[in-house]
Amino acid sequence: MRVRGPAVDGLAAAFAQNWAESGQTLFDGSDAFPQHPHAGQSVALVARGSATVGWNDMSTVFRVVIETARERLRITTAYFVPDPSFQQLLLDAAARGVAVELLLPGPGADKRVCQLASESTYARLQDGGVTIYNFQPSMLHAKVATADGLISILGSANFNHRSMSHDEEVVLAVLDRTITAELDRHFDEDLQRSVKITPRRWRHRGQTQKAAEAASTLLHRWL
Repeated sequence: MRVRGPAVDGLAAAFAQNWAESGQTLFDGSDAFPQHPHAGQSVALVARGSATVGWNDMSTVFRVVIETARERLRITTAYFVPDPSFQQLLLDAAARGVAVELLLPGPGADKRVCQLASESTYARLQDGGVTIYNFQPSMLHAKVATADGLISILGSANFNHRSMSHDEEVVLAVLDRTITAELDRHFDEDLQRSVKITPRRWRHRGQTQKAAEAASTLLHRWL
């Protein structure tokens, strides 16, 4: 994603905040925030996440988008370990009739413990009407969310506890139907290379898998 216009200031500010926390000189006389003419019609917001207690700006953006979705919510993420509050937000969305779809790593997942932690949430989410797909060809590392064909969120944040409450992350939220339609098209293309996790199949998974999922719950807050 290439960003032009005033939203660049949001990205520069996120970097400046991190740089200031490193203890280095923030400005050397040549650094500045130049004027950026509007480059298009998109409405864009940059939100940063960092270690905090409670909701930071970035997690609030995700919360607002999920709570205001009315028709469709799609989330693609490399590491899906939402805390109970975010799980409930997804369930509440499905309960009010939103088609909630998750696209997550499949056999190419690079961190099995993270995948097990993710899988430990499948049953609850499926019982609440959330649809889950596993990407098949390779490791899935995209981090994109779209809602109602209007708004998109993309950046460095995964849909997990680490990204929402601990790591230094930055996301771009964009209100633009053309951009969101393109990202939804990518989602549809990826579904052609994915497997849907059906509730019936998941209920019949092995006891070893269930035990590993249960053990992974002890690590959720660090994943």
